[in-house]
Parts: sequence; C-alpha cells; structure tokens
Amino acid sequence: MPKNAVRDLLLSNSLLSFDEIMQLSPVGMALLNFDGTYESVNDAYCNIYGYTKKEMLGKSFTMVFQENLRATILELHQRFLTAGAALGGEWDVVSRDGSILHVLSESALVTGTDNKARRLVYLIDITARKNMERELEASHLFAHSILDGLTAQVCVLDEKGAILLANRAWINFLIAHGGDPERVIKQTNYLDLYNENTKSMPFAQKLHQDKSFFYQHLLNVLAGNQDYFEVEYPVHSADAHRWFIARVARIQGTNPARIIVSHDDVTALKLMQEELHESLIFTRKLINSMQDGFTVLDRNGKAIEVNPALCRMTGFRDSELLSENACFPYWTEEKNERISTLLERLQRGAEGEIEVTLIRKNGNFFPANMTLSCVRDDNGQPINYIATIKDITERKRMETDVHRLAFYDPLTSLPNRRLLHDRIEQSIATGKRSGNHAALLMIDLDSFKPLNDNFGHDVGDLLLIEVANRLKSCVREIDTVARFGGDEFVVIISELHPEKSYAKNLVNVIAEKIRMALSTPYLIPIQYDGRPDYIEHRCSASIGVALYQALNSNESQIMKWADQAMYQAKEDGRNLIRFYNDIGN
Repeated sequence: MPKNAVRDLLLSNSLLSFDEIMQLSPVGMALLNFDGTYESVNDAYCNIYGYTKKEMLGKSFTMVFQENLRATILELHQRFLTAGAALGGEWDVVSRDGSILHVLSESALVTGTDNKARRLVYLIDITARKNMERELEASHLFAHSILDGLTAQVCVLDEKGAILLANRAWINFLIAHGGDPERVIKQTNYLDLYNENTKSMPFAQKLHQDKSFFYQHLLNVLAGNQDYFEVEYPVHSADAHRWFIARVARIQGTNPARIIVSHDDVTALKLMQEELHESLIFTRKLINSMQDGFTVLDRNGKAIEVNPALCRMTGFRDSELLSENACFPYWTEEKNERISTLLERLQRGAEGEIEVTLIRKNGNFFPANMTLSCVRDDNGQPINYIATIKDITERKRMETDVHRLAFYDPLTSLPNRRLLHDRIEQSIATGKRSGNHAALLMIDLDSFKPLNDNFGHDVGDLLLIEVANRLKSCVREIDTVARFGGDEFVVIISELHPEKSYAKNLVNVIAEKIRMALSTPYLIPIQYDGRPDYIEHRCSASIGVALYQALNSNESQIMKWADQAMYQAKEDGRNLIRFYNDIGN
C-alpha cells in the first residue's frame, strides 16, 4: 500500500473507529501485535486467505506461511517493530484450502493508545497477476485478453523500455487525453513519455515532475537492479480530481526480461479515505466540545480515549487517565472493585445509568451521573464501552436546598412543621414496637416581643437561633427539636419508659433542664454607633408537656394536649412547666 495512503488511514487516530475504517477498505488490512498475533483483520483480508475472522483473530500471522519459513518471518516482523527494518514486498503464502497464493504487502508502524507498537499490513492478492506474468511469454494473445479485462491501465515493456503491448484501458486512457495510439502500436519507448515536450499523457506530465523518483526507479527496474516499486500521484482537471497508483514490476523468470507497468485509479478509495478522515475529525471535535466527560473503555474497563471535559472535571491529565496502570483514578477504590460487575451487567443488556461519587485529583469528592453503553461487533460480542459522565454537584446542591426549604426552618435550621409531623408519626410507630411512653413539649418564650420591639427583628432572630442551640444541647440525638413558628418551639422526647409515672419523672427532669437553660441571660451582639457591642436579655419560657403512649394517641391529640398545658403554664405565671392531666392509658 502506498505510504501516503497508509498515513491517511493512520490520521484517523481513534482505536474505536479503526475497525470501521478497515472494514470499509476494499483492500486487505490487518493489525498485528508484537508476538505476531492478529489483533484485527478486515473482510477483504480474510477473503484473500479463505479464513473467517474468528479463525484468524488471536492467531499468529505466520499461519499463512509454510512451516519452515515461520520462524524467519516472525523474526522479520519483530525486527520491523523494534528496529524499523523495512518489511514489504511479494510473498508466497498458503490459503485455507492449501493452495499457494502470491500476495503483495506493505507495512506501517502504528502506536496505539496503550503506547505499544503494532504493524499495520496492507495486502493485495496478486496471484492472478503473477500467473499472468508467468504465462505472458507463452501466449501473447492470451496475455492481451487478460490485460484487456483489467480496469487498471497496464502495459508491458522490454528491458530497454519499449512498449511491447498495452491493454485496452491503457489505450483508451491515452486516447481520452489526446494521445496517439499509433505510438503504442509502433512500440514507442516508455521513457519517451517523460520528456519535457510530452503533453499527451496527464500522468506522464505529473510523473515527469516527480522524475527524480519515478524515472530513476524505472531505470533501475529496467536495468535489473530493482524488482518493484510504486508511487501514488494525482491527475486533476477542472472537472474532477483523480488519484492513481503507478506500479512497476520486473516479471521474474522471463528471458528476455519483461517489465509490467500498471496505473490503477484509486480515486474512489482516496475519496472514501478523505470522507472518513473528515468524519472522524468532526466526531473528535464534537466529543472534545462536549461539556460532559466522555471516555471509551476497552473490554477490560481500561480507558483508551478521554475528552477534555473529563480531564477538567477530574483534574487529571489525559495521559494520566490513559496510562497503562491508570484504571479509574477518579473512582474510589471500592468502586474500582465494582467496575467489572457493572460492565458484566452491561454485557447482559442491563441499564447502564448510575449515580456515583467520584474523586478529583486534589482529593475532593463530587457526585456524578454516569451513563454507560456497550459497543458490540457483528456477532454481538462486546468490544468497547462508552461512558458519559456529568458532574451533578450543582443539581445535588439545589436538591439539598429544596429539601431544606421544604422540611427545615431557614433561620434556626430546625425541623419545621412539615417535618415535625413526620417525627411525631415516627415516635408513635417506635412506641408501638417498644411499648415505651414519649413526650411532646410545647415551648413558648415569655419575653420575646419586647426584644423585637426595642431592638428590631434582626436581634430577635439572633435570640431565636441561640434558643434553638440551647434546646438541642438539652436533649439526646434520638430526640427532635423543631420550630413551630414565631417564638414557639416543640421538643419530642422518644423512648422514655413503659411505666407512666417513671416516664413522667424522666421527662420532668428534661423539661426542667430546658427551662433553666432558656432562663439563663442572653448576651446578644449588636452594632452601637458603628461599633460592636452586646446587650443582655433575660427571657424565660412556658412549657406544656403531653405524655403519651402510642396505643391510645394520635398526632392531633398530642399537639392539642401540649398546647393546652403550655397555656396553663402561661396563666399560672409563666416560666413554669405544666403537664396535661387527662391522658388516657
């Protein structure tokens, strides 16, 4: 294969799309590992040898050579990968049915995203051409019929360069571009097509510009110093752009010597390669412009492609994410152990969207939504996985804010009425299982309004925040402190005791602790004439207590009992604790 064509193929630098490129190629292509095993082959390559992909993948490429040559061939292959030695030309190989094929191959060094060298092989089955060359001298008429059946423009030269015969495609091309077919019939010397005055052959004009390469190598073949060479060249006009490959080969075993020259129109292949290349460039630009992280994984879960968004999101460079030992540096160790399980679920067709906690390079955690999909081959077998990762930190923050606004008081951060309802229901449900009493304390501040009137709501808010902190310090973790509204607070004391009198004594101790805590003077910071200052405020509380047992209580009753008891404390002089006296049990 021409080096330029190989280069154009290699410019499509995504391993994910490499198999697609190979499959679209009409010529045989294979990707070989260092040990000589096939990593990838296309249909055209398999068809040449008569094998299926399954029969070739993972096997050594030496399988198509005679056994006594395999060690030497493998050594050449590995020398090519390590020392850059040339490896190409014509080979005698064995097809699946045992027949001998003659192929023409070219090699290119490819470095994968895993930084391992591979050999890309371009293969053409030239068995038919070789047979034709061997029989050319035996049957001139038969050679003409074979050549005329080819779409490539072919002519045969003697050792001096004289044109002995040319096929119909070559003559038609000559005529179409203003050439004189009589020059062929009169055995014009092929070298004369490349003098500066020749204008009849567009490819001759082009190749004349590259005379330092084509002309000199043609002379070498004619002289017997070289057996084969090829060159790719364009033939463009105002109406169309076309590309050709010129191949010159010395026909082995002929005496006198014969040289075959062919010009193959590779425009379709060239355009296809360019379209694929442009498509891949567009796809890469699209992926790189994504705001979400994007990565391609191999069958073992190792990253083989990442986009800039994933690097920005995690803080890792692409080289760090693609490193041989990188695994998933933005996953916690626990999730690294679970990745194989996740990929197995994908193989079975399970949903691939999960919410995970990832870790940045600086050690900070962040929530993310990961969508995984499986890329399968023609047989339905997984070959790659594609993961899209979205940082949902802002979404989670908004969800938390919404939840806080819905269930918590924005000033004190205590549960609000809505959440208080759930906590009462929970205490009733817990009491049903344990048989223990619980208590609800309704608390109202006795001297809150004067503070608001004299110093404003901002100072009043500071007092409410301090009251909330004192209340929380008086109860256990399992208990609930909620703001009921204004200067009213509710405390739920759960899991006291099954015996009523004992439970009442326990809650009385807690209520007294709360009363004393809330009656302790408050030092509230204020601004006075632009300077920081403090005011001292004394504020007691009236506490109503409803002691209840789950089997004969409901939320509305409990709240009503506590409220009545609290108003009784107000009427009796404030800064008091009163129990609701009529509790059924």
